[in-house]
Amino acid sequence: MTSHQGKLADRTVPVAGDSPSAAAWQACVAPMSGLDVAHLFRRVAGNPKWEELRAFSGQTPDTAFQELMAAPQSYAEFEAELRPLEEAAIRSNALDAYRTWFLRRLIVSPCPFREWMTVFWLEYFGLGIQRVGELSLFDDVVRSIRRLALEDFRELLTAVLLHPAYLLNVRASANYRFNPSERVGAAILRTCLGYREPDFSSQAGELARAFSGRFINRGRLRISEFERDTGEKTVLGHRGAYDAEEIPGLIAADARAASWTARRLYRWFCCESRIPSEEFLTPVIDRLKQTGSIAETVRLILTSQWFFSADIRRTKLRRPMDFTAALLRAFRGRVTLSMINELTLMGQDILQPTTLDGWPDAGNYLSPLALIQRMNLAAKLLRADENFGGGLTRGAIEAWKDDLPIACSVLMADGEIPAEIRDQWDDLCGRYAAAPGERERIAASMIYVLAVSPKFQTA
Repeated sequence: MTSHQGKLADRTVPVAGDSPSAAAWQACVAPMSGLDVAHLFRRVAGNPKWEELRAFSGQTPDTAFQELMAAPQSYAEFEAELRPLEEAAIRSNALDAYRTWFLRRLIVSPCPFREWMTVFWLEYFGLGIQRVGELSLFDDVVRSIRRLALEDFRELLTAVLLHPAYLLNVRASANYRFNPSERVGAAILRTCLGYREPDFSSQAGELARAFSGRFINRGRLRISEFERDTGEKTVLGHRGAYDAEEIPGLIAADARAASWTARRLYRWFCCESRIPSEEFLTPVIDRLKQTGSIAETVRLILTSQWFFSADIRRTKLRRPMDFTAALLRAFRGRVTLSMINELTLMGQDILQPTTLDGWPDAGNYLSPLALIQRMNLAAKLLRADENFGGGLTRGAIEAWKDDLPIACSVLMADGEIPAEIRDQWDDLCGRYAAAPGERERIAASMIYVLAVSPKFQTA
């Protein structure tokens, strides 16, 4: 990708026939540096906050993972404050308000890891509010995903695939015994096992038979025993009189589902432009198959030597949602409805993965027009405009005072200013130190020049 400020270099990551040793998945036991912490938080929470950099520096990756998994007392307080706002949005069917609170979770939740994993699973299953249609149903499945996002894989599959929102999402609201909707079978094969059209053959039809007798009426699941297909079916190589309740277990035990899910997790946490060989991912696949635990599988990835290697850092391109969240988390910004509208204009509806395959690859959001949109959004976030949170700079100056240039460079560029903006950055730093009365304006320029640099478009 090119921009007016330089080029994002391609990285070498493991591909088929060119994989590092599986020893790369051995645990990294060394204490994390500030750069390690920043890398970790870019992948699990959008961007680190200053206090997170300080609190996690010196911890081992495993200790950090356990802390990220924990729910502090402040999370209950956070839920008590935010949940009534979400419920009010649901009662009035105010989609934009609900989108606003969803983004707020990503920015200020005391458990950001779980919130961002909720986004991962929404993309994994391709769940979108426009396809589901009813906000209360969508919220119900989202809450189940949030609760199970790092728990047992089978339980998560059960909660989603048997939820009425899923059938609505795949346009399979009526499943008669002699005419079950093959859409549900095709969607499951596609989203949970990575099948593509040539692979479907009769599999989609056999899966659909298992869902016969399930109907969605006014947002509620109705099961008709008369319309159930109780005959034997061949599902994922197994023969039996399966019904819908047994399908999640068959998927969770399937080797192809474990492989596909491991690849999706690798794309999310490591690199999405190139996928490594099956051989390289074997330890991750085996962990999911053997334990069924999402947390343990993710733990293997996030505490590995490979995750902290130079080959992985800054290899993920930020989508509009990631870009916005990174700025807001770094500088304690306030989420507003106008930000939600901007994200939608930039092509990423926070509640609507574009297709059942999720949102487009991040590179699709980095056209010349998209880069201009990012520049405009960064400028709006930095202005003292209440529609965009009242600006990011005033609070930043109060928090860091003379150290604001250092804080900006650490939070946004790992303390290493890109060469293409070094002269401009040095000039701004000199002016910030020399003109206390103009600090707010200069600080806005400092944050802006880093925000639109190629480096900040990566995580």
